[in-house]
Amino acid sequence: MGNNSAKRIVQFELLRILAMCGVVLNHVFNNGLLIYDDFSIDASTPLGFILWSLLELLKLIALPSVNCYILITGYFLIENTQLRWKGIWKVWSETWFYAVGLYLLSVCLCIKSFSWHELSGYATPILSNIYWFVTSYLILIVLAPFIARAMKNATKRQYQVVLAVGAVVCFQPFLGQFLMDSQNIILFVYLFLIGGYIRRYCHAKGHAHISPFLIYLGIIICMYAYTLYKNIDAGDSPYTVYAMAYHGLVLPLSVALFLWVKDWNIRSGIVKQGIYVLSPLSFAVYIVHSHPVVSELLWSFAGDWLRSVHELALPICVLAVTIIVYFVCVAIDSVRATIVKRLYSIRSSANS
Repeated sequence: MGNNSAKRIVQFELLRILAMCGVVLNHVFNNGLLIYDDFSIDASTPLGFILWSLLELLKLIALPSVNCYILITGYFLIENTQLRWKGIWKVWSETWFYAVGLYLLSVCLCIKSFSWHELSGYATPILSNIYWFVTSYLILIVLAPFIARAMKNATKRQYQVVLAVGAVVCFQPFLGQFLMDSQNIILFVYLFLIGGYIRRYCHAKGHAHISPFLIYLGIIICMYAYTLYKNIDAGDSPYTVYAMAYHGLVLPLSVALFLWVKDWNIRSGIVKQGIYVLSPLSFAVYIVHSHPVVSELLWSFAGDWLRSVHELALPICVLAVTIIVYFVCVAIDSVRATIVKRLYSIRSSANS
């Protein structure tokens, strides 16, 4: 979608912001707290159990973030049968700018030693796959018009059959547990189709027999109960913060969240304006903070700090790091966007 707020649906723009905050929050858990290594919480006391529960719920709430980004893409591109060169260029140019620019900046600041081999990797971020999400996302954008054409004349029943087959292939309890280890693009295509189905057939509010919020809440409770069972089954009082696969229960959770947000009614003009300002800058948050050089420095510093604070302060500190990283990256991209806008303005004036 473009920058014209009249063409943008505010609740989906808000979902982009929340999704990117969720991506950062996931990285705080994964790379800051190192939940996949030796992080655990002593849950033998009521206070320790509450602390573990808060951290586990934060992690679970953050998990649908990537899926929601793709659902939004499917929602808006399912009717577009033309290749979106402008969208591809925007994603590619931002990614290239930060991949190369941040590396060269780190060289200038003597954080990294210059290497032609490293520079070539950063100059071809899609081929080197330094950003797995961007690589898969660009592939999806290229495939999008072909998917849209394939589904253009599909009836509702035919579309439902496609989604049912996709569920068997992608959903973890079915064939997904065998086919989806690293096949992100297959899941992205399926999420794209779900977003497209919602666009076509779920128009009015209250279209579902059960409130999407209740479904969302029910899945969160089930996921929490499962992680609690996993810890109890392990037999140790130190509890681990568990994550789940994007194609597991996170998949229906993402759809429920998307449907819930779709029906939000945001009326405040100030809130809308803030959303319209932040949303176009949010994609860069991923590119900046996930840059290998930035990521190494960021999580080395933030991780040391998080491990030094008192355990009871961890939920607040985790959220604080998430918010700080998000807004610092937004501020950085705001500068880039302003410079690019002025350069285009100067060029337009020179050509007129």
